[in-house]
Amino acid sequence: MNRFLMFLQIFRHDFLVMLIALRNKHTPASVKGLLVVALLYLVSPVDLIPDTIPLLGIADDAVIVPAAVCGLMKLLPPAVRDDSEEKARHLTQRAPIIVLLVSLLVLAWVILVCWGLYTFLHWIFVG
Repeated sequence: MNRFLMFLQIFRHDFLVMLIALRNKHTPASVKGLLVVALLYLVSPVDLIPDTIPLLGIADDAVIVPAAVCGLMKLLPPAVRDDSEEKARHLTQRAPIIVLLVSLLVLAWVILVCWGLYTFLHWIFVG
């Protein structure tokens, strides 16, 4: 179990590096295209093994996407990879602040939607 958690941590870092490299103008177009294809495969309802099959449907996504990211990391030019890793390290240091701000934003939206729904229903039923 400990190895699996370590793998997820490494994959998370590599995935973040690849997302940052996606925006770099020196990243080869083939790497950008393959990363987009891997991301589309992750969110696509069409899979090699359908997601309706318990555990196996998710397992193909959990194997194919990390393997694609690992392979694409090796295709990045060294300068792009170093720059992207530095930006990823800087971003992960600020992750708690980013998570807090995003949480506050989502909470504000939920409060706004609830207030709007309450006001609308009150207007309809009470008049």
